[in-house]
Amino acid sequence: MTRAAYRASQFLHAVLDRPAPGDADLLRAHLPTSLQALFARLGPAEQAHALAVLRTLLRQGHSDPALLAAALVHDVGKTRAPLRLMDRVLVVLADRLIPRPARRWSQGAPSGWRRPFVVAAQHATWGEAMLMQAGAPPTLAELVRRHHDPLPIPSTAVDHLLAALQAADGSH
Repeated sequence: MTRAAYRASQFLHAVLDRPAPGDADLLRAHLPTSLQALFARLGPAEQAHALAVLRTLLRQGHSDPALLAAALVHDVGKTRAPLRLMDRVLVVLADRLIPRPARRWSQGAPSGWRRPFVVAAQHATWGEAMLMQAGAPPTLAELVRRHHDPLPIPSTAVDHLLAALQAADGSH
């Protein structure tokens, strides 16, 4: 799939996707009760995305509890300053067409016209803080914090989990 087709697919999923009725059982099976309120803060399309990432990891045979929970809450930091769909489109286009200014715009507080860029850049760090405050295991919080970081050749157990999370997230 071309990058443009992938982004068009992402847009359609963001507009149309919603969790399925049976997804509550999947959520309870793979996310500690203490973290389910954070998942509930995600919008319906974000929840559907997280569940799709989880299903991909399960199909691949992954069973690490921190990895599977990270699939469900990797974008929870976005709830700190929710974005509209067109804000997300703006960030994707700017990152692709004018990456240097987009990186500059991602600094500072999430307010004004820079808000979408700051949220995109900072949501992983915010998510880690939210998870730690909710009592998440350190490995889960680290996976969330690093889920957009460039990954060197995996050398630790957490690096291998992160590579799996990034691949699954990137396929949705």
